[in-house]
Amino acid sequence: MKGVSIYMSVTIGLALKNQAMMNPDAEAVVTVQERYTFRELNERVNQIAHFLMERGIQKGDRVAILCLNDHPFVTIFMATVKIGAIAVPLNYRLQSAELEWIIGKCEPKMLFYDDKFSDKVKKLEDTCLQQIIQVSFQDELHPDYRLIMDTYTTEEPNVKVEPEDPYCLTYTSGTTGRPKGVISTHSNVFFSGMNTFVSSVHSDDRYLLAVPLFHISGVTCMSSSILMGFTLVLISHFHPSHIWDLAEKERVHQMGAVPAMLKLMLPALMESERQVETLREISIGGTAVEAELMKQYEALGYPVRVMYGATECTGTVTQRNPMGKTKYSTVGNALYAEFKVVDPDSGEELPTGKVGEVIIRGPQVFVGYWKNEEETHKVLKNGWYHTGDAGWVDEDGLLYVVDRYKDVIHLSGDKVYPAEVESVIQKMEGVWEVAVVGKKDPLWGETPCACVVAEDGVDLTEQEILRYTHSKLAKHKLFEVVLMDDLPKNSTGKVMKPQLVERLESGKENVTKG
Repeated sequence: MKGVSIYMSVTIGLALKNQAMMNPDAEAVVTVQERYTFRELNERVNQIAHFLMERGIQKGDRVAILCLNDHPFVTIFMATVKIGAIAVPLNYRLQSAELEWIIGKCEPKMLFYDDKFSDKVKKLEDTCLQQIIQVSFQDELHPDYRLIMDTYTTEEPNVKVEPEDPYCLTYTSGTTGRPKGVISTHSNVFFSGMNTFVSSVHSDDRYLLAVPLFHISGVTCMSSSILMGFTLVLISHFHPSHIWDLAEKERVHQMGAVPAMLKLMLPALMESERQVETLREISIGGTAVEAELMKQYEALGYPVRVMYGATECTGTVTQRNPMGKTKYSTVGNALYAEFKVVDPDSGEELPTGKVGEVIIRGPQVFVGYWKNEEETHKVLKNGWYHTGDAGWVDEDGLLYVVDRYKDVIHLSGDKVYPAEVESVIQKMEGVWEVAVVGKKDPLWGETPCACVVAEDGVDLTEQEILRYTHSKLAKHKLFEVVLMDDLPKNSTGKVMKPQLVERLESGKENVTKG
């Protein structure tokens, strides 16, 4: 981004040290069982940092973390990056074989884990891991881990860390293949935090994070709480009712979640008739958001801020400001980044209203994939990250994301965007979730098929779904419907459409044609 120097940013470890001096008694992290001020958090981080160094962890080494959303995750992560090592947050929803593959690729020297994941960790003992540290035991800190706080100094570690040094290695969700390790620097995280939170979060805010800390949005929120000084409130296990209890108890001002969570939380909120008076807005991202869902929350007094980004952009790039008169279907605009829509073949920028590939440039764009130059060169071109998302820009400069290009269905000479069809079907009464995919066809090339999961106790038929959809969209945008009990998803909750296509092509599903 022109005019932005990497030296405007700071390392996150330095930011924590400074917060501990400037706001020592302000709450930094709050969990169900513990509360830490910035002074206490910094002291714990320093103790773990000295432990890591004594165990041979050096600048550039990887340290893996397999922990729930709780205070140990924050302290281990921050201790790692404070000494210039690279934090590798692991998705605890993955199976042992998937974790083993990631560990084999990034070769961490040490793994910290919660007792809850002991069975998975046992299967990792024959990997390259040199040291495995158990953090908890039956919801309490493990005695060996607690001993670190009784043994090591709280003095600052003497390690020189630069803004351009690697900060974390976050693995993509891998909906179409093996996950890729995204390298984010301290500077990437700094600018992502500024882009995401500077316009909506105050330094004295309390931010309830429901998103897993292993996700890039969790990493960015955790890091930004240290950069900006707001309080991070963590919930280790998502529950649609308990999250409202915690929001009310802790008097939170902001909440970070994903659309699926909001959908589950709405009945609990309406049934309780509660009012979290301090809650100003809710931020969501990750997947498309239904306009009706946003309107329902806004009617209850909780505006919804929609965020769009990618792991490769260290989280958020654009956001829809709910306080303005912005349309519901847009993902808004950017602050510390720039985007444009280009022809995916020629690379030429497209005019207003024309659908093309969204590309992004800015100081939060990642430096590359871990030990994978081939894939890096495919998406990083002349400083621009090519997202693979199809989108367009309106006359006000607002971005709209239509779909993933790889998901677009090529029906003879036409293009069918699954997200458009999904948004229509999702509004039909009795539909819980839907995914539209392309099936190979000898005549048309591909034909669109909707895979639908009905709400519990609802008796929907395929013909009803076809009739409803054809009343809203051109008939060629939906050829077939199949009702399913569930949709195949990866560990972050995204539908794995290649697996869905495999299920359809196996002939085991009952397909109804329109």
